[in-house]
Order: sequence, then C-alpha cells, then structure tokens
Amino acid sequence: MTSVPGFWDLMERAGFTRGGGPTDGMITFKPQQPRDTGIGRYAFLFDRTRFPLAIEGVFKSGTAPVLMFVDASGAGLDDEAAVDCHRLAWNVGLAPLLWVSLPDRVLILDSYRRPSGRLADVQLAEFSLAHRSGVEQLVTTCGRLAFDTGAFWASDFARRIDRHHRVDAVLLRELTAVELTLTRGGLTALMAQKLIGRTIFSQYLIDRGVLGVDLLRRLFGYERLSDTLRSTDTAPRLFEWLRMTFNGDLFPPNVVDERSLIKSQHLATLADFLDGHEAATGQMSAFPFRFDFIPVELVSSIYEQFAHTVAGTSAAMQGLHYTPVNLVDLTLDQVMEGVTGHAKVLDPACGSGVFLVEAMRRLVWLRTRNEPNTRELVRDVLRNQIFGVDINAGALQVAAFSLYLAALELDPDLDSCDLEWLKFDHLIGRNLLQTSFFDASFDGRTFDVVVGNPPWTYGGAASDDGAKPGQAKVVQPRRSPDWAFLWQARRHAASGARMALLMKATPFFSKDRLAGEARRLLFSTFRDAKLVNFSQMRGEGLFPSLIGRPGSRKPNAGPALLFCGTLGAPTEGAVLETANVRWNPNFRRNGVLDLSSDDFHNSPLPAVVGDPVLLKAAVFGNAREYQVVETIQGSPALTRLGAWCHTNGLRMEQGLQVGGGSKGNTASLTGLPFLDPAGYRPLRINTRRLPRFKLEHAHRPRERAAYCAPLVLCPEAGFAGALQRGRYSAAVVSEDTIFTDSFVGISFAGHDPQLADALSIVLNSRTVAFLLTMGGSNTGLKQPKIEKIDLEMLAFPDLSILSPRERNRLSRLHQALGERSATAALDMADEIVMELYNLDGHDRPIVQDALARTRPILLDSREERQKEVDKITPRLLHDYGCEVAHWLDTVLRIASSARAVATRAVRVSADMVALKFEVQEGPPRPTEGLSIQDPDLFEIGIFSDEMERLPRFRTGRSVRVYAGTAVYVVKPDERRNWTSSTAQVDFLCILDDIRSNRVRIPGISGAPPSRTHKDALVLN
Repeated sequence: MTSVPGFWDLMERAGFTRGGGPTDGMITFKPQQPRDTGIGRYAFLFDRTRFPLAIEGVFKSGTAPVLMFVDASGAGLDDEAAVDCHRLAWNVGLAPLLWVSLPDRVLILDSYRRPSGRLADVQLAEFSLAHRSGVEQLVTTCGRLAFDTGAFWASDFARRIDRHHRVDAVLLRELTAVELTLTRGGLTALMAQKLIGRTIFSQYLIDRGVLGVDLLRRLFGYERLSDTLRSTDTAPRLFEWLRMTFNGDLFPPNVVDERSLIKSQHLATLADFLDGHEAATGQMSAFPFRFDFIPVELVSSIYEQFAHTVAGTSAAMQGLHYTPVNLVDLTLDQVMEGVTGHAKVLDPACGSGVFLVEAMRRLVWLRTRNEPNTRELVRDVLRNQIFGVDINAGALQVAAFSLYLAALELDPDLDSCDLEWLKFDHLIGRNLLQTSFFDASFDGRTFDVVVGNPPWTYGGAASDDGAKPGQAKVVQPRRSPDWAFLWQARRHAASGARMALLMKATPFFSKDRLAGEARRLLFSTFRDAKLVNFSQMRGEGLFPSLIGRPGSRKPNAGPALLFCGTLGAPTEGAVLETANVRWNPNFRRNGVLDLSSDDFHNSPLPAVVGDPVLLKAAVFGNAREYQVVETIQGSPALTRLGAWCHTNGLRMEQGLQVGGGSKGNTASLTGLPFLDPAGYRPLRINTRRLPRFKLEHAHRPRERAAYCAPLVLCPEAGFAGALQRGRYSAAVVSEDTIFTDSFVGISFAGHDPQLADALSIVLNSRTVAFLLTMGGSNTGLKQPKIEKIDLEMLAFPDLSILSPRERNRLSRLHQALGERSATAALDMADEIVMELYNLDGHDRPIVQDALARTRPILLDSREERQKEVDKITPRLLHDYGCEVAHWLDTVLRIASSARAVATRAVRVSADMVALKFEVQEGPPRPTEGLSIQDPDLFEIGIFSDEMERLPRFRTGRSVRVYAGTAVYVVKPDERRNWTSSTAQVDFLCILDDIRSNRVRIPGISGAPPSRTHKDALVLN
C-alpha cells in the first residue's frame, strides 16, 4: 500500500505540468487569476456560472484537445455524479476523453459515447490509486507521453472510441431524420430548417434559464417546450414571441401562409424530438442534449450541412463544404496568433459561419484581457469585427443564427438580463453579405484576418477569373477557384493582415506553368508562410459526408492543404514552414489529426518556390529525405530526362487515345503490335503476345516515328506490377509498337539500343522511385499517377557519356533482371544507379530504405498504409540501431576512444519501444540481435520516473532519455518510426541536445557545432 497521490501530484507524475498554457500549446489549466492569459481558446470551459462540470484543465495533443480533467478527489463523487459529469462532457463535444479523479481511483470515460445513464457504458478504464502499480499503469497508459507519441490510440480500450457517437454526429443524424420527416410531410426544406432552428433556439433559452418554467407557463400555458410545440395554438405564438423579442435575422419574416402550411403532425415531430423519440426509429430514450453546453461552432457545423439541401443541385457548383471543428481550430490557431482583440475578421465564403463563430469567441476573449467583460463588448465584436460573404441565402441565415447564439453564449449577463436587451441588430446585408465575393463591397473597410474554406469545385471558365470588370487579372492555377478567392481577399486585406485558407493541395505541387507562376506570386506576396498538408487523410473522412439526406454528396475526398501567411514581402533569408499530417489508422474513429512538432520543418523559401519537386519533398519528407532530394536536384552533374532526350535527339511522346476528341488518321499504324495497360510488363515486353492495332482513327495519334523501336515505355500507373512493390517501372520493347496515352514512350531509333536498357535500369531503381514519390505532381495527393511532365523534369544522369564497356555492363544487367532469381542483380542495379546519381554514404541509406516510404504513396492503398504502422521487427530495429550507432561513432572518434553501440531493445508499454545506445570504451563491436525485452528494475525506474521529468527532450512523438553513458530513444512501436532516415534525424536531435548543453555524455559532449544537418553527419 502507498499513500494516495493528490490530483496535482498525479498530474505531475503523468507529465501534465500545471501552467503549460500557450507557451507549449499543449496544456491549458483553470485560470489562477481573474485575467489569467493562459486559458486562451478554452476559457469558456472554466466559467463556473455556466459549466458546473468542474473542469481543471484541457490537454491538447497535436492539433486537437483529447483530454478534459475533472478533480473530484476531495468531493466524494459517486458513480451517479460521474455519469452527470460524462453527460456534460459529451454535450461539450470538445475532447474524446474525460479524466475524473476520485479520492481513491481515476476513471477514464469515453466523452464521445452517447449518455445512457449507466457508468459502465461509457467507462473505458479504471485505475486504483491505492497501489503503486495502479498509478504506474495510469501514467504509462494515459500519461502525456502516451499521447505525445500516439501510442494511446493503439491501446485496446481506446479502440472503443468512435467519433460517430460524438454529440454533433448524433445531433446531425437526429436533426436530419427530423428534417426528412418534415419534408415528407409536405414542408419545403427551407421551412423545415426554420422550424428546427426555432426549436433548437427555444431549447437553448430554456437550458440557459432565459425562458424559465414560470415565464413559459405565463406566456403559453405550458411548463415544457414540447407541450408548447404540440399545440397549433401556442406554437405560432411562441414563434412570434421569439421574432418580436430577438429581432435581427434570427427569425426572418415568416413564409407566406406559414400558419396554414404547418400542420399538427409537423409540430408533433418537433415535440417528439424534444421528448427523446428518435425520428428514424421511433424509439424513445432520455433527451441527451444540453444546448447550453453544446458549443455554438458544433451547431454551426451541423447546420452547414443543411445548407446543401437548400442549395439543391447548385450545391456542387457553389462548392459547399462541411468544415469540421478540428480543422477550424487548427486554422485559427495558425492565423490568430499574435493578433489584437480589435482585429477585423473576414470569411470570404462563410457558409454557416463556423469560422466566424470561433473567431468571435477568440476576439471576445482577447479583448477581455484588457477590458471589462460586458454585453456591450460582445455586441461590439459582433457588429464591427465579424464579416462574411456567401452566395447561398440559406447558409447566411444559418450563419446569422450561429453568431446570435454565440453572442448569447458569450454574454456575461444573460442569466440576469432584461429581455429587451436581447434584441439583435440585423447582420445580413451589413456584416453578412449575400453575393459573389468578387462583387462584394465593404465600404472601404479592410480586414486584419482573412480565414475560411473557399470553394474548390470548378465552376467553369468564370471561376477561373477572380477579377472584377476593370481589374487586372491575377495568375492562378488552372481549375482552382480557391486561388481566385485568395487573390480577391488580398484586395480587402489590411497591411500586415494574416490570412489562412483551406485549399486544394494539388496546385501547390503542380509542374504546370500557371501553377508555378501563381506560387511565385503567392510567396512573394506573403511572409511567414506556412503550409500544412492534409492530403494523406483525403480518404479518411477529413471532410465528413452528408448522412442520409436526399441528394447527399460523397465525402470531399480532395487533397486539402492549409495555407497561412502575413501580407507583405518576405525578408531576406526567409524560410517556408511546412508540415505533413501523417496517415493515422485511428482517425476514422477519433478524429484526432496526427500532427506534432516533429512534423514541422523550415526550408529556404527561394529554393522551394522555384522548384515544385523541392517544395513537395519539404512537405512530404522528413529533414533528411528533403536534404537528399535537395542534393540531387542541385547536382551540376545531373540533367533532366526531358532535356537529355532533346539534347540526344530522342523522341519523348505520350501515346494515342482510343476514342474521344478528334479522329486522327491512323492508317500508317495499323497492323503494328498494340500495347494498353493490361498488356504491360516491366523490363521487357514480348510483342508476340500483343494484339495488332486495327483502328483507322484515334485521338492525337502522333507521328509514326514516335512508335519506332527500340522504345522505353513508361506507364503512368500500374505500380503493383513493378519489380518490387514501391518501385516505379519501365520496359524496353524491341519492335515498333503502338501504345495508348497511359504510357510515355522514348524512342531510341537510330541510337545505341544499349542506352535503352540503361535508361530502363535507372527508371526501375529505388532512386527514381524515391524521387517520383517525393516529387511527383500527383503521388500522395490525388492518385498514384506519374505524368509526362514528371518524367521530363526527373533529375537524371547523362547516360550518353557512359563508355561502351559500361553500356554493355548495364545491358547485361538488364537482361539478368528478367531472370527468375534476380534479387542480387536488382541490388547491384540499385548500387550502380546511386553511383550514377553521385550519392555518397550519408545519402545512400535514405534511398536504400526508400521502398517502405514509396509503397504507401505509389500504391495508394489502405493496406500499404497499414503496413507503415505495423509492429517493428528485430531486423528493422537492428538496421535503425546500426545507423544511429554509426553516426554516434563518428562524433566519438573526434575526442575519445569510446564507441557507441545499440545494446538493448526494451518494451516500455504495449505500444512503445525503447532502443538503448551505450557509449563504451574499446574497439567497435557490431550491433547484435535486438529482440524486444521487458525492462529491468533500473529501466523501470527510468521509464516511470525520469521520463516524466524530462519534458525538455520531448519533440513530439519521440523521446530521448539520458542515463549516464546511455541514451534511450523511445518511440511508438510502428515501422515508420524506425527507418534509416528517422535514424539520421534522431541522431541529429541527440547531437542538438548535447551541443546545447542540455545533457552531457562522456566522450561526446563538447563536440564542435555544425553549420547544417549534413555538416553534422560529416562533422565538417
């Protein structure tokens, strides 16, 4: 038995240090002073007059809050009270987990699980505090480290969490069913939504105590809202009272003949909803919703989906999106950092106002740091600082509704107010403009913050032109209306304004001329630019689909990217900050984006702006992968494949298209072998197995010379048939062959045929697979497709300077690759290609280990992505350990006779592994087998105590623990965390720890500082 730790002692042990606040962006605790500046975005949670849920803090992992803490350790909280805490936390809908500290135990509750009244239904885990083992298990399983590394989400009980049970998802399903019942009963969608909005607003007033039981009885004769709504006499009087009391755009003029349109059956549907009847099933349960707790931005995001119904078939043309709250929070976190409370905010395509609602909350909080919190302040923010534009009338009505709700929620005097003070000014026509953003006029007003999710949907030629009549056109990528919104927003932005827009990712990496010009203009117009890439989450429900609605669309699966910047020219030496949100197998369940500080990198702005390959590598690659691409792209010994073909008189053409478009004459091509994707094989194509070309006409048939052999054929897809999974492929054909536009063909007619074999070897290599993965226009973004321009711009060695002997060697090697057992030949080919690319010993391990990175991107399947997060193998641990030890040895050799060796792999928890490196005297010794073992007593002490006290070494999902002459690298048990490139990155982090004097390791401390990461590797 041990003494039971108190709440704050337990927080300290678990790594949730008090007072974290905005300095690290991870932990927010209850304010210690009335104007504590550490509570930020989550200030509303600590208002005890509104939230009886005694929240002590919120933990934010990556981009999203995941834990809310309740301290009931001294309150004698029983199970029934814990159920009440859960119900309130579920309605808040902020975080998936609720931590409830009781006097002798800690409960971890599923805040995404709909309340049922039974604690067992929502309890994920219980940890006894009476024994040290219970505390250790809590710290290991639910401590900060488990969330920093992402290991928590792979635990068994975390698998029960499902965001489809979150309050907004449940409310959306029920309101959708209510709307469907009303429309089937003869109401228009707009009328149905009006009734639903009035019902929600009325219930909000009741939950907040504005419309109390006594007032409800005095005005309408009933004590319950559902009874008031069931009556065709009192329901219209309630609606009229709401309109007269609140004015504004909350309840616009009634529909003509509204009273005759609304039948008793419609009112009964609304009343049944409030009484707990599920509209879809008719089943009855307790009404779970508390609209005084549900954040307005959740209601707004729900109603954004309703706007699609009102828009009807024009929804796709208008580009309506449902923007989830986690993306809204992430976007505003980036754009509002450092702005003042008096900033003016504009959303150029505001939809239901979800960005504006959250921006309003933040502005009110910022202003109340220096001004008294009053109703007048809240209304002033609403009138003079919040602006939006949208072409959809229904969406603007919802935006007004959401902003009025936000104003009431933020009102400090709402609980004791005179109803006369609740009247609102009109927003539509003043703050909210129903028009095209390109026609909007703001009477000379400029904006300090521009934020939103403008339409991505291509709407024809008009959407490509963001200029009004008389204005000069601004270059933008093709079929990208979101860029038109960006340029137009710039015209309304104040000097030094901050802008953050969710945009389509593909134009940022496109090699098209217009895309390149647009990028150069963008990055010369904005400073402090940042890109956060969500492309790898495009199939995971990043933008949720509409559920069960007539005409509902599929999820927006397009690749998304967040652009953020400050209006103004960048300074000399400017960098571009980039981050890539990694694929997360748990996102479909928990909705938590896997983004940590490890994922953010700075790259020289001029380099990445001028080269789309480098820009993509900066976003998709880690620090070392980017450096390898940078080395190759900048090598003066390399050319580009397109330029090499042109210089050597080689035709490089895309094949013909069967059907569609113009009908070019193909009489000269008939009778030749014909290759389509089904007939393709890598390395060498046997034309005897191909059918003969019989068509007399085709689209863009090309000249006959384009099909002359020897040919090297490069497919745009078909990576599953490559020599190894994760490689690109190419094939040589020795007879004139017709091929479709699914291929790019390079004709070596009249040239040494051995050069065709050499080119095929290069294209089938790991090096090219790595370059096309990191630099392909579409790979990892839209679809696994290599375009002709990707091949033309591929960095390439000049094969024409090879000697006859070298050409013959490569040709024979190409022949050997086609044999059954060609592993050794393939390895040899990879080595030769790395020599041709002049890769040195620092960069080769990155390329040699590339297939693990290229497979999920080139093959683009969930199966391959899942392999990235599979458990680590002893072999991979061994290779990782050898790589780190090798580079530690290079440091040790400078100052001592000591050597580094990976000696031990330790199972820290079910989902975390530690690899131990020891600095030892004596000659180097090889790293031996590294089977994962349980920690010994000494290591148990380190991992249970020391790691909790070393937050300065946390850089996201990786932890480094120093114990004497040993270094432990602790990371999640996932293959993608233990590669050669991550080994080199982790070595550099260890070196940074030492050089910054945070730790001292005998034999390493005091090593000379390095100028760059690569300098660190070679120690120049």
